Amino acid sequence: MNNNTQVPRGTGSLVVKVSTARGAIPLEGATVNIRGGESQNSDIIYSLSTNRDGLTPKIDLPAPARGLSEVPGNVAPYAIYDIDIFKEGYTDLFFTSVAVFDSITSIQPAVMIPRPDNQYPDSFEPSNTQSPQDRNTNREGGTGIGL
Repeated sequence: MNNNTQVPRGTGSLVVKVSTARGAIPLEGATVNIRGGESQNSDIIYSLSTNRDGLTPKIDLPAPARGLSEVPGNVAPYAIYDIDIFKEGYTDLFFTSVAVFDSITSIQPAVMIPRPDNQYPDSFEPSNTQSPQDRNTNREGGTGIGL
């Protein structure tokens, strides 16, 4: 038996959706690197940037043919890829073994968390350290809301 049998190839697609605030705010300008998911093939295949909707362009990637899912054997009916995501002011994200299937567009959500030392508007820093009790004191020293 020949061990060099070629696995029939197909093409799957991948889109990465990068956001922050638990997925509520899209992140524009994040760098997304797609790498081969196997140790012997872990080079960067694509380096992309997210648009204003937090999406990368749809890219086509090699994947085993769809028909392999119906054939007995040890061939997985999907290809695996690794995804690295970077944006200044946010904690880097790394996804391993992301499955891509022939004839299917996979969408990988990625929610980035701001680093506390950044100066972006989604990091919270109180502007007033006055306690609520102090705010309810009027100028004459009484309590309650002053009008």
